[in-house]
Amino acid sequence: MQKSINRTLVCLSLCIPLLFGSLLLAGTLDYKSQFLNFIPQLSNAAPCRTGPPLPLRVYMYDLPPRLNVGLLDPNFPDATSVTAQNIPPWRWNDGLRKQHSVEYWMMASLLYEGNDESGSTREAVRVADPDSADVFFVPFFSSLSFNVHVRNMAESNTVDEKLQEGIIRAQLLKMLNGTKDIIYEEAYASEEGFKTSAEHMRSSKFCLHPAGDTPSSCRLFDAIVSHCVPVIVSDRIELPFESEMDYKEFSIFLSVNEVLKPGYLVNELRRVSKEKWINMWLRLKNISHHFEFQYPPKKEDAVNMIWRQVKQKVPAVKLAEHRSRRLKIPDWWR
Repeated sequence: MQKSINRTLVCLSLCIPLLFGSLLLAGTLDYKSQFLNFIPQLSNAAPCRTGPPLPLRVYMYDLPPRLNVGLLDPNFPDATSVTAQNIPPWRWNDGLRKQHSVEYWMMASLLYEGNDESGSTREAVRVADPDSADVFFVPFFSSLSFNVHVRNMAESNTVDEKLQEGIIRAQLLKMLNGTKDIIYEEAYASEEGFKTSAEHMRSSKFCLHPAGDTPSSCRLFDAIVSHCVPVIVSDRIELPFESEMDYKEFSIFLSVNEVLKPGYLVNELRRVSKEKWINMWLRLKNISHHFEFQYPPKKEDAVNMIWRQVKQKVPAVKLAEHRSRRLKIPDWWR
């Protein structure tokens, strides 16, 4: 009996060190990787994409020309499809229509069959299959149509009296009129009026951009293209491409209450140092091409920047769409 107990103790004394040794050794070996060597690799595995990002895929509806380019050229045949070859050129002397031209440039960019000047990929391309599209574009020049067909603005529901922000401009005019170094140009929406305004902007250090009665006003963008530091007067304003550029680097922001204080606006602008103004002016020169429209489109011009902003919104839209399909209680997480 004693001998059997002794043998058992000897076996345990040998097995226990071996057991701990095997556990320690197992911690240093990667059995998973060794096992995977025996599994055949998939030959059709998709490689990771390392090239340039794909452009936004846009399906553009084929509308009658009277709803788009026919507003520019009444003689354009309504039974003819608009193509890159027959799209009417934009008339730069159209005065007021200039600030209602965004739909035209977006449509023209999708019709364009070439590439931009550097040969790089455009931000958006037109697709013929709606199922493959990321977004859909309806080429109806709504803003331009309103200004073409509405003759009596006093009968419209969008008169200035209902948009009280327009009062700010009138108050500023009354305060600043006749002040030294302040240029006020009472120009009309005509070719000559735009030309005069552009000349004054290019020769000025600051260009005032008060809150107005319409979101289609291009005062701010004309100032940027003219390399005139914008002075934005608004308590709340949405600015284009702000996710990609910091407007504080080339603009001055003031609240409505501040500028309505007598002398406050002029004193603040005179306090801006020469060095700070030069830095803002140089920044304007670097980013002004983002606010210019042209055809054919160029890399990172205004229309390509717009398409890029649309592309950035697509993932959030798709996320909301996919969630709404599976959720029992819609929008419970909001």
